[in-house]
Amino acid sequence: MRINGLGCSLVDNLYSPVDFESDAYKKWSEENKNGAAIITGGLVFGEDLERSAGRKYKDILREITGETLLPDKNVGGPAIVSLIHITQILDEDFSIGFYGARSNDENGQYISEKLNFFDIDLSGYAVVNGQTPFTDVLSDPSYHNNNGERSFINYIGAAGEISGHDIPSSFFDADILTYGGTALTPGVHDDLSYLLRKGKESGCRNFINTVYDFRNQNLNPAKPWPLVSSVNDFKLIDLLIADNEEALRISGMELKKETLEFFSEKGVHSVIITHGAEDVLCYSDGSFFIEKGTFTLPVSISAGEQMRNLSAGTPADTTGCGDNFAGGVYASSALQLQKNSNNKPSLKQAAAWGVVSGGFAGLYRGGVYYEESQGEKLEKLKVLFNEYRQQIGWSLTS
Repeated sequence: MRINGLGCSLVDNLYSPVDFESDAYKKWSEENKNGAAIITGGLVFGEDLERSAGRKYKDILREITGETLLPDKNVGGPAIVSLIHITQILDEDFSIGFYGARSNDENGQYISEKLNFFDIDLSGYAVVNGQTPFTDVLSDPSYHNNNGERSFINYIGAAGEISGHDIPSSFFDADILTYGGTALTPGVHDDLSYLLRKGKESGCRNFINTVYDFRNQNLNPAKPWPLVSSVNDFKLIDLLIADNEEALRISGMELKKETLEFFSEKGVHSVIITHGAEDVLCYSDGSFFIEKGTFTLPVSISAGEQMRNLSAGTPADTTGCGDNFAGGVYASSALQLQKNSNNKPSLKQAAAWGVVSGGFAGLYRGGVYYEESQGEKLEKLKVLFNEYRQQIGWSLTS
């Protein structure tokens, strides 16, 4: 079985802990500024922040983080992180490919070096002119009653140099196509309907995990974010994963329940909406997953307790939780299909793997977990999954 992913890959610079209640942070956050500003729990483009502030971004960052807080560097991005997680769950019966763009600069070479640790086909990872995308992640582990929160400042760079029509035909030679954080690859995002349609014509399943769309929020703050070119194209999406804020903005609704109704009425075949420490809301029309209707799943109690009990030297970090959540859902869906292609997979089981995958990502810094031995992460996830299975009282198989 082949899974190809397209979208955002970048270098994450993680700054933690950052106090979101400090005067320095609030000075540059949306709560106290007009125009482009740092968004608690969201993303702002660095170029826009500089223009709005009239200051160099590096000076703003230094003011917020101080002179002594140095970042942890890691591979990031909703597309590549979810794919990396998939490779750590699935075996050699699956092949994984990534399509995107980077430059041959220091960050680009760093990403290329790190991706060599994982079994991902990078033949579709284009090297173009410009700057390799990067995101500075400001993390406050104590925010929201110690559940943690992050703010993102992103430089698009080389990711803005490609469009959907630049993606080679080999991308569509797959069973499952994943589109991760395409709002951070504007040309690809604007061509998403074209790509989804080509995927369907090639017999693929189209899976999407979203990211905060600051570009469209800035352009039209009162209008829904465009995900597809026409409302009819929502029917091309087999699975949509979004956090609550993203789902509300894309649908234009004000309530989570209304958002789910919007996506179901527009023909999205299955939807998962995450909301931090709140329950995960799921919907399936029964066409791809076996379930039909709406259900909720709680977050992992065990993962939450482990996050709260981390030592002072290893603070909890929610960076990459959403990306790993998506990777867990994708991996479980693919594994179920591979084990029994005659039956539909279970969205409940897939979402449960998403819950424990996202929860586990809060136990280490950054979105990518580097194993000391092959299978290490999967073994730890199995323990967390079995604890979660007991928590929810379901007889789920692995």
